[in-house]
This record gives sequence, C-alpha cells and structure tokens, in this order.
Amino acid sequence: MGSNLEAMSDKDGKTVCLLSGGIDSPVAAALMGQKMEIVPLHFVLHPYYCEETFSLSIRAMKRLEKVVSFDEIVLFPWGNVLQKIFEDLNKLDEREYSCVLCRRSMFLAGSLICEKVGAGSLTTGESLGQKASQTTENLRTTSWDIDIPIHRPLMGMDKQEIIKKSKDLGLYMSTHAGCCNATPDKPRTESDPEKVQELFEELNLKDFVEMQAEKAEVISTEGKEFYEIFHSYLKKIVSNDEN
Repeated sequence: MGSNLEAMSDKDGKTVCLLSGGIDSPVAAALMGQKMEIVPLHFVLHPYYCEETFSLSIRAMKRLEKVVSFDEIVLFPWGNVLQKIFEDLNKLDEREYSCVLCRRSMFLAGSLICEKVGAGSLTTGESLGQKASQTTENLRTTSWDIDIPIHRPLMGMDKQEIIKKSKDLGLYMSTHAGCCNATPDKPRTESDPEKVQELFEELNLKDFVEMQAEKAEVISTEGKEFYEIFHSYLKKIVSNDEN
C-alpha cells in the first residue's frame, strides 16, 4: 500500500467493487485499485442475463486483472432476488420501482460481502444521470440506510470521458454487457426514500438478501481461469434451480 494508506485500518484500505460486464464498473474498480485493495463482486443474474452477458463479464474480469491485481472475487446469486422483486412488485402494481429496489438490495448485499471479506467500503461505476437508478433522487434513495461508505469515482464523468478512460486503461471492449431482462419498460427516475423503504420492508427484502448472501462464494483467483470459476458457479446455480 502507498504511504497515504499507512494510517488506515485494514478495512479502510480494502473496498468491494460491484463489477458487471459493462464499460463503467471496471474503470471504477481500476481507479480504486490504484489506491486500495479491491475485491470484485459480480452479481450472477441467471436466468435474467442477456445473450453473451455472462461471457462478456468474464472478459471484463480478465482485462481488469491485467490492470490491477486482486486475490479473490465474489460471485453472488442474484436471479432469485430479481424474480422476487419482479413478481412481488407486479402484485402491488409498482413495477416501475424494480430498478431502484434492485439497486438498493445490491448495496445491502454489498455491505454484507464487505463484512465477509473484511472491507470497509463499496465501489460502483455509477455516474450521474446515465441510468434510471442514477438520477440524483434515485442515488439518494438507493443509498438510503446503507451504513457503509460508497465510492463513486466516475460520478462527475460523462459517457465519452468514461470510454476514453477505459481505452487508456486497456479495459475497453467494443461489445459489452449492459442489459438485464428484468428491467421494466418505464423505470422510476424519481423516488422518495421513505416510499422505497416501505416497499423494501413489505417485500421482506432484507431477510431475503441476507439468505441469498449465504450462497455467495468468495473464490481465490490464484491458479484459476475466470472461465472455469464463472462456469463452475453457474452450473451449481442451475443445478440448485433444477433440484
């Protein structure tokens, strides 16, 4: 670690980075990796992955490893959480809150993983206004009641700046994963934290996310190929679904 981190605790010097197969999150992870130890966290969206999203996520992880070192990754089964949010909100006729509740749940999940791996913060690739969940109002809502710092190193960048940074770092892929089959046609772009918290409690998402967190795996990357790691985990999820 650099001298500016000498006064930090072990937790302060370690951050869990939410990592997809998109453009933004690998850049955020790489930037934080220049100052802190990182642990990439990937939410496995099966069966809500778009075509090729899984393989693109593997490629993004491999490229990131060439830019910044890390010793372990975390794979978190997220399909059941998405299904619960999707189905329960449909019953309440509140489908437009799906993305906000999903993101809010991811931050809760991320905080649980931080406890598991001994990290003191989360890092995301969010930048202001890029997605429905990244408006000023929704950023406030999704972070509501999360008691761990959330780093957003790309917050003030526009898409072209992030793409340039991605290319400069050697992370850029012309094809990238950035979609989810559970996204509503008209996601909520403004939200009240108290309203979302009420839905969060009504869907009992805290207990459900905590239950899924027990199935998340912290996996050492030493001597292993990401393809092997990801596909072994996906096989396990599919097998559990079938049983």
